[in-house]
Amino acid sequence: MTEQQLNDAVHRLTRNHRVTHTDPHTGKTSYLTVLSLFTQLRQEQASGNRRSGGSKSTGSRSPIAINAVTLWSEIRETLSTRFIAFTGKDDTNMLPETKLQKWAVSTLADTTGRSIETCLRTATTWATSIESLISPTPRIEVRGACPACAATHAWTWDQDEYVRNTAITATRHEARCGACGTTWAGADIHDLAETLGQAA
Repeated sequence: MTEQQLNDAVHRLTRNHRVTHTDPHTGKTSYLTVLSLFTQLRQEQASGNRRSGGSKSTGSRSPIAINAVTLWSEIRETLSTRFIAFTGKDDTNMLPETKLQKWAVSTLADTTGRSIETCLRTATTWATSIESLISPTPRIEVRGACPACAATHAWTWDQDEYVRNTAITATRHEARCGACGTTWAGADIHDLAETLGQAA
């Protein structure tokens, strides 16, 4: 299960992927293809280069673009460090997408499963942080341990730093574990609530 969760997280970060969208007014569900989260984060950085006011204005980066630049820098640095750890050298010409994919593949050699868990936790944190930065949706914190990974807390990027939150957060339409990336929607949300209620 963890290996599949890692594959899903890496796929969302590095490749175009489909997402489920539920219209808040009609309740109708549709499936959209969106750009990879890394690509979306690159575009968010570029938005900070847009000048405000007239053409002679020097302009300035918006706070959200500054956050995007800082997060992207942290991601690239971590990927370079991990790449050096399992190859013995860095490749500055290699895309971050490729480094993450190679990191994920390298974890399979660790029979203890700890490497997969570390990579999954990191990738999920990045995915959640990018999504929160680009399209902030009000989420409520849900107390309790995630039924999928047993985590009670997760980290998200906020205002140039990682912030510790409850592992599970929810909107009106879905709940998600920020530690392993497991998502509950529709009737599954009721099952999650029942499971958490029994554990409490």
